[in-house]
Amino acid sequence: MSVVAAPAQISRLFTAGPFGEHVDRARERVAALLRRTFDPVAEQAETEGRYPRDALLGLGAAGLFRERWAGAGPAEPYGDPGLGVIIAEESGRLGHASLSVGLSLHCETVLSVLTRFGDTPLLAEYREQALEGRLVGCLGASEPTGGSDLNGVRTVARRTPDGWHVTGEKKYLSLGLVCDIALLLCRLDEGSGPVAGRLGLLAVPRSGLTPRKRLSKAGTAGLDTTWMAVDAHVPPEALVGRPGSGLIVATWGLNHERLSIAAQAVGGAAHAIGLATAHLHRREQFGRPLFEQQALRLRLAELSSRLLALRYAVYTAAQGVAVPGATGTREIAALKTTAARFVEEVTSECMHLFGGPGYLPDETPMSRLWRDSRLARIGGGTDEMMWELVAGGLVPDHAAYDEGVDLG
Repeated sequence: MSVVAAPAQISRLFTAGPFGEHVDRARERVAALLRRTFDPVAEQAETEGRYPRDALLGLGAAGLFRERWAGAGPAEPYGDPGLGVIIAEESGRLGHASLSVGLSLHCETVLSVLTRFGDTPLLAEYREQALEGRLVGCLGASEPTGGSDLNGVRTVARRTPDGWHVTGEKKYLSLGLVCDIALLLCRLDEGSGPVAGRLGLLAVPRSGLTPRKRLSKAGTAGLDTTWMAVDAHVPPEALVGRPGSGLIVATWGLNHERLSIAAQAVGGAAHAIGLATAHLHRREQFGRPLFEQQALRLRLAELSSRLLALRYAVYTAAQGVAVPGATGTREIAALKTTAARFVEEVTSECMHLFGGPGYLPDETPMSRLWRDSRLARIGGGTDEMMWELVAGGLVPDHAAYDEGVDLG
């Protein structure tokens, strides 16, 4: 059964706005599905340091990915962005950041790319299997020499008589241990061809990836992240998009990932505030509940007020994804970095409100939530890279300056 009340082809979730009974019903169904899927496997994933790919298989079998991307294709590549942010928000609300990030990488980053640019039979088959959860995909851009500077990519795809030979290294390949394909950003080597030296995105099978090192991270332990060596032969149909368009293609996927990160931050912040509020009501100090301490409850009220504004911004952004000029790379970058910094602040403050137990992972989840939240400021693009994108759109108001400023 579909996770939303009506087929997405007929009515996108936010068509009548991001609120109302139809959205509430969809939210409840998505939340219940995610909880049934993630809760039983979250602890094991954290312990083993490996993403539970069967969770994605279960979500695919339940129709979640098809519903998110129903009716989408190269000409109309948006699917249902409203459902996308609800999925991300509710996954973030569960407090299993490792699992929610992995879900986003597959459902938003990879499927958005395959939906818009997967115009070969091979890529179409990959997309079909990914929608069913039978194939898990990931995106590899960052390398040992640097992460943010994608123009510094050294992984090379050399043209061969029967396709491409891809060699190089990718350092931060999340889902790399459990993926079936990795979409890798490469520098194209076509000799003196028109796109020689430019970037391309190629779908590389798992057999072409060799782990060099499993990376131990400060948080999100259940999301395996691996330094991979790449050596693979792939057919011509494995090239995603046109030769030389790799940066454009990757950015399309990253934009979806960044909006999802913002929505996950909304859910994660709500989860932390809910836990802290319950603690202040239950914990007594000086003969009364902590919630009766004005300084404490007003701090939560201030965080909750900012969360409300952020939630509305995320919903508005989702409504504007398919509207030209409404929700573009700069707008999403601004939202992503604002949300990422906010959820880090919220989890830190809420951990603090628990006092000593907040710092003890055996007694509360607060320190894990705090550590996990830090990834949002790095993954999908650092704060500084997001601000650079925003800065590129700043427009000076010379008329107002000339009218109102007199420096003598």
